[in-house]
Amino acid sequence: MPPPIALTALQHHEREDGQGYPLGLSGKDIHLHAEIVAIADVLQAMSSNRVYHQAMPFYKVIEQMNRDMFSKFNPEILMELESRFMSTLVGKEVMLTNGRFGTIIMIDPYNPLKALLKTGTEIIDLRMEKEWQIERIIG
Repeated sequence: MPPPIALTALQHHEREDGQGYPLGLSGKDIHLHAEIVAIADVLQAMSSNRVYHQAMPFYKVIEQMNRDMFSKFNPEILMELESRFMSTLVGKEVMLTNGRFGTIIMIDPYNPLKALLKTGTEIIDLRMEKEWQIERIIG
């Protein structure tokens, strides 16, 4: 097995602040691939139903990961992955926290969760609708 793959498997539960496991590594001591996989692993775990918890709404997952940006995750990688992930959602239907449905038509590069949506004939700018969030990605 190539060393980067083995290091990724070993280190993907390590955290930027050294509070991870199994070795308690921090910052630059963690392999780049492990930092990427750590973010993907947490994103998938939080947004999926598990025997020990229900899937969290999409916006809550992203909010929690952003709160952990400077302790658990490499901020540069998290911001880049979040931006790239959100850009793949342009054209996708989402459900909002108010129960309405819309299609993402544009992502704000400085605040990717606050997208511009089209709902029938109406345009909703989530930057202006502070109480509404993307609850779930429909497809």
